[in-house]
Amino acid sequence: MRELDLLLRGGKILDVYRLRIFRGWVGIAGGKFVYVEEGNPPAGIDAREVYDLGGALIAPGLIDAHMHVESSLLAPRRFAAAVLSHGTTCVLADPHEIANVAGKEGVRWFWEATRALPLRVYLAVPSSVPPTEAPLETPNAALSPEDVAELLGLPDAIALGEVMDYRGLARGTGRYAAEIAAARAARCTVEGHAPALSGTELSGYISHGIHSDHTLMSPGKLAEEITKGVVAMLQEKSLSPEVMELVRSLPDRSRCLLVTDDVPPSRLLEGHLSRVLLRAVELGLPPEEAFAMATARPAAYLGLRHLGAVAPGREADFLLMDDPTSFPPRIVYVRGQKVAEGGKCVARIPAHIPAPPAHPPIPGPFSADDFSLPVEGEVEAHVVEVLNRENSLTGLARITVTVRDGLPVRPRGLAVVGVFARRGGGRCLGLLRGLGMREGAIATSFAHDSHNLLVVGRSPADMAAAANVVHRHGARTPPLPRVRGG
Repeated sequence: MRELDLLLRGGKILDVYRLRIFRGWVGIAGGKFVYVEEGNPPAGIDAREVYDLGGALIAPGLIDAHMHVESSLLAPRRFAAAVLSHGTTCVLADPHEIANVAGKEGVRWFWEATRALPLRVYLAVPSSVPPTEAPLETPNAALSPEDVAELLGLPDAIALGEVMDYRGLARGTGRYAAEIAAARAARCTVEGHAPALSGTELSGYISHGIHSDHTLMSPGKLAEEITKGVVAMLQEKSLSPEVMELVRSLPDRSRCLLVTDDVPPSRLLEGHLSRVLLRAVELGLPPEEAFAMATARPAAYLGLRHLGAVAPGREADFLLMDDPTSFPPRIVYVRGQKVAEGGKCVARIPAHIPAPPAHPPIPGPFSADDFSLPVEGEVEAHVVEVLNRENSLTGLARITVTVRDGLPVRPRGLAVVGVFARRGGGRCLGLLRGLGMREGAIATSFAHDSHNLLVVGRSPADMAAAANVVHRHGARTPPLPRVRGG
């Protein structure tokens, strides 16, 4: 028998292929699982380190098959430290927010910033830069099909990021056909984004070569996508009792994965992919099944055959836990090395990150006049309505609005929204209803999907004050070392 670097005995092993937990032992050498056996290890086996688990569980590290690091508002190295402590050991990251601001150089910066991390970071090359066709939104960057093909050649680039302009793809927009052809040539998956498609529209979208969808799922949509061969990625907002009931009823659940998509800093304190897994278990999914949807199945879908299971020949990315739901794990290992313990990252993470690329400046400065509606009295106006705050669903209404001194005064509850382009000086004002804002203003340059300056408020003076804060921060030179994509 081979000499081992680490022998784990006296524990239990989570088998994500047969969906069971059994008592056994594990031998690791060269960062890989060598032996995964039932019972006790044979006498006389050589190991540099022996760990008696005392009944603890060995489970594979979690693999997030669809996510965006930018949503965490953290640099890649800080993000890695945060998610490793929660048991995520591998991610497929689509940096399309960075790309829509800083273009190809932004994607390369992100790739370089993830190279030396203990977290495994694979790249989904953004497909939708810009995300929509003119004149809907003023873009700040563009990736040509040639740029996409070049980026797909980077080491660890394994996917074409979500194709967001599904209407454009259905119309046969040339750049998407060329990008998908480049992804096929590179043997990469093609990630989808189909929030409002069904029937022939969905079939037409899939027929262009789309492999997955991660958008909000209902039982009907999930059933249709599974029938049509799509890999259904379930993020937390898609987890409902009805969806979980359908998942449990499927005779083949291999096309159902758990993903995070976007995790803001407030939620990252509570967990990462572990949070989605635990929610699925709360809704009745067996823990072994939930683990398979967050380990072996994403690994198989992404072609990462060396990951995703506690099995001989696989990379030794694993968690030591009291039971399948005891997050954060006691200890997290990547490549057979301890990277987190007791909910804290203990791995050495490089302090230096590459200098971020230049990006378009934030427009400004502003005055209250920039946020005053250029009409008076009663007018017919389009209003964007927030229909669902949880999922950011909006609708469009046409109503009669009374404007006085540049402000909407009737009906009550209206806010002014302004978008100001980073490039070219373009700007527009509109009305928003249903946000629940009573006073003040909000301004941000992290505004999906082109990330121009977005300002919402009830007072032109407050809106100008908020916008000027963002302008001052965004106009600093040299760029702040922690400014990323917004």
